[in-house]
Amino acid sequence: MVIERHGKALLYDTGPAWPQGDSGQQVIIPWLRWHHLQLQGIMLSHEHLDHRGGLDSVLQAWPQAWVRSPLGWAHHLPCHRGERWQWQGLNFQALWPLPGSTAKGNNHSCVVRIDDGRSSILLTGDIERQAEQAMISRYWRHLTSTLIQVPHHGSNTSSSELLIRRVDGAAALASASRYNAWRMPSYKVVQRYRQRGYRWFATPQQGQITVVFSAEGWQIHSLRDQVLPRWYHQWFGAPADNG
Repeated sequence: MVIERHGKALLYDTGPAWPQGDSGQQVIIPWLRWHHLQLQGIMLSHEHLDHRGGLDSVLQAWPQAWVRSPLGWAHHLPCHRGERWQWQGLNFQALWPLPGSTAKGNNHSCVVRIDDGRSSILLTGDIERQAEQAMISRYWRHLTSTLIQVPHHGSNTSSSELLIRRVDGAAALASASRYNAWRMPSYKVVQRYRQRGYRWFATPQQGQITVVFSAEGWQIHSLRDQVLPRWYHQWFGAPADNG
């Protein structure tokens, strides 16, 4: 995810790596340069390769960029509950994991809430129900957000009914590859959000999703809706949760 303002940019995670390359080389660096954006920082949710795979490549391109994470790695700023910072007029608040935690994995993803004084978005990494419930039991007053990045790519291990209610958002954004082996996002998860009145957006169907915030509010645009004709969506695709 790219957060852009005034020609500057931050990343939340850096995508996967594979034997011949990574998403930093193939996607992130070309995209940022095409849009003439200067990368200033990276928020890394956790250590799994599908979230940090492009980190080294991105840092080679922008060695001055800072990194925040819950990992305790050298040169990383902390991303734990209680950390607050500002960037380009935006307010950032880390809500999870707890300070001093040395555990790893999905349930120790760095959860960050970003707001501009009018609208907000909750970035959740790969947290699952256990972490959702622990976070809500302590900090439920801080979770309300306009938008939510759907946890764990829309897996049914996440997005509990309790989290969806506490966030009380207007739209949910899910990131997953199309035709992925796990069929994420799960149909059950999609229904949970929709039943609570969220608008649903997912990259398997809509491609790149862009949210534009302004003094008048916010708007969501998707690449496939803008570029590809609608008959393409109707006639091609796998008959699965993510088709």
